[in-house]
Amino acid sequence: MKIGNSQLIKNIDNYCINDLGIPSTVLMENAALKVIKNIDFEKFNSFTIICGTGNNGGDALAVARQLFSMNMKVDIFIIGEHSMSKDCLTNYNILKNMGVPIKQIVKTQDIQLLNDILNKNDMIIDGIFGSGLVRNIDGIYKEVIECINKSSVYILSIDMPSGMLCDSFGILGSCVKANKTVSFEVYKKGFLGYESDKYTGEIVVESIGIPEYVVNKFHLKEYLVQKKEIKSIIKKREKYSYKGDFGRVSVIAGSKKYTGAAYLTSQGAVRSGAGLVTLCTEKSVVEILQSKTIEAMIMSYENNDFKELILNSDSIAIGPGMGNNENTFNIIKDILSKEGCPLVLDADALNVLQHNLDLLKNSKRKIVITPHIGEMGRLTGIDSKNIIKNRIDIARDFAKKYGIIVLLKGYNTIITNGEEVYINSTGNSKMASGGMGDVLTGIIASFIGQGYEPLKATILSAFIHGYVGDILSKDMFCVNASHIVERLPYIIENLTY
Repeated sequence: MKIGNSQLIKNIDNYCINDLGIPSTVLMENAALKVIKNIDFEKFNSFTIICGTGNNGGDALAVARQLFSMNMKVDIFIIGEHSMSKDCLTNYNILKNMGVPIKQIVKTQDIQLLNDILNKNDMIIDGIFGSGLVRNIDGIYKEVIECINKSSVYILSIDMPSGMLCDSFGILGSCVKANKTVSFEVYKKGFLGYESDKYTGEIVVESIGIPEYVVNKFHLKEYLVQKKEIKSIIKKREKYSYKGDFGRVSVIAGSKKYTGAAYLTSQGAVRSGAGLVTLCTEKSVVEILQSKTIEAMIMSYENNDFKELILNSDSIAIGPGMGNNENTFNIIKDILSKEGCPLVLDADALNVLQHNLDLLKNSKRKIVITPHIGEMGRLTGIDSKNIIKNRIDIARDFAKKYGIIVLLKGYNTIITNGEEVYINSTGNSKMASGGMGDVLTGIIASFIGQGYEPLKATILSAFIHGYVGDILSKDMFCVNASHIVERLPYIIENLTY
């Protein structure tokens, strides 16, 4: 699913109207019909429709006309005394010609009538502001939105909840708290915020008859990853394949203090289908990990065979639990300086590169890094608040600058190679516990080792990791990393077939 901002919407609309000759009222009518499609008329038969004077209000008036023609009860309110946009006025006049009463809200006293009607109808339809809003909401508009939010009625917002920024998540003073948002053509960037679901409710994105090539003409290659895309990426296993066909994955992880990180990373690789996994760790903990790990081979990175192992690997995961120290840095520096298979860098592999980022830029390997917000802050020198606010642009710019793939962990994990951006749609707060990132690192290395192109492997891994967590969360108060490891092969099989 494509993601877009307000400028994208303007460009698409202008092209359709000016270059293709599609009347704007046709697009508005199509939008109204898609809103109607998303109403359950077994539950909802009476509607309070609240409109602004712009094109979002025009959409709402077109919806009102459709509902009226279906013999539904409709109460229509228009806020403000501003002149209406051309298409809004067109739909207003049609309703007037049909004899449909429209009430106007221009002062506080008018809100009392709205308040009296709100809870008498089954649904509120919010068509006050659309994707172009940038100013703070105050005055009569703020009072109306507060009145809507105080009601106990189901709320459907057209395109965006009124009061939400389109280009990045933000609330402009006040915002409608919808139960459902029916948006058009693309998933809006504002929906990606950490708290956006409090305002959007369920999000449905509908096409309103705009040719796909027109959207692609202006789209910035930003996508929301969904299940159907993942099912198209996963390869079914050939009947006669053997372990050598599924990759030699090396995991360099762990130390005396952090044996769990090494174990979870290697298990993430094993349980997601890698053919041969070798865990390379500190000599002092080899025996401890041998007692825990059955399927993966274990060796010390001080072993004479270590260099040959790295040379013959199909993918390498480095960093979890190694410690932010000189030894970690030397191992990573040596591997980055040599040509070879793709690398997945996480945790301490990122910490030791904080002041040595040229090693990333100069490496001839394909590299995936998997920082959380704090690690990304240390790598970029940008504070966490700004990273959260501008995650997409910061991740994309960093990936482009260093020629790598960035997986920036968090709510709606971001994956980008600097040109394309993919937003993961799975995972939840029940997974917020130690070791989750280690498992993800192992899964990414596993899929790369199995022959998946590194960007696709990263997209696939992030989705599966969160998807397993989502399924387990239905029956569990909290989901730990070991739970994810246990269920991985079952869920991958389900997605494959």
